[in-house]
Amino acid sequence: MSRPAGALMVWLCAMSAPLALAEGPAKAGGLSWEKTFGPLATKPDLYVKARTGDPSGGTHALELWREGDRRLRRRTDALLEVWVEDQGAAGAPAYAVTVVDQRSHTVRRVSVERSAKLGPAFTWWPLAHLLPLPGPRYTLRKLKESVLRVGGARCEWYLYIPDGQPEQRICWSREYAVALRHEEKRGEGWWTRLAVESMGPLTDKEQVFHLDATGLREVPLPEPAED
Repeated sequence: MSRPAGALMVWLCAMSAPLALAEGPAKAGGLSWEKTFGPLATKPDLYVKARTGDPSGGTHALELWREGDRRLRRRTDALLEVWVEDQGAAGAPAYAVTVVDQRSHTVRRVSVERSAKLGPAFTWWPLAHLLPLPGPRYTLRKLKESVLRVGGARCEWYLYIPDGQPEQRICWSREYAVALRHEEKRGEGWWTRLAVESMGPLTDKEQVFHLDATGLREVPLPEPAED
């Protein structure tokens, strides 16, 4: 028996908890989130392998395929996949979302009109850049720690303190517009929320972005009144 649509959305949010989002960003003291991590003129195509941590102490394998601002595919533990594709006109992005659940062998396709109702954890920016958006109040400043390198990518460290939450450290690659490491203060140490293990060019795009629905059952979304 398939899990109800509402239950599936709860499960999806739980699976993405290490990267869950707060409210939309606003101006705050210190550095600006938008100017520090905001969109660059060019976002190179890339393939990323990483691991994420969850609050219970578990770890998850994460893969990201990103083609500029056009489309991405993000897979967690080879069980959950989120596909996002820009179907809007030039200069007016509009993203459609597809969610593949290998546990229940189902696929759900979410139109542009309804994708916003999935919540911020399924919007383009956090999925593409491996970094959640901030809440309305925070402090952000650059650290003097040594540059971190992952393969040919390098990143610089920032201290991020969300209002009312533990402080965090983010190592941000401006060249690739992606977080390479994200840590949260736990007692005297740091808990790893995200650690990129390898990065490389995006190859075989047609194969990567071809969804093989063999063995998957298409599950319709509930009517708007049931959302």
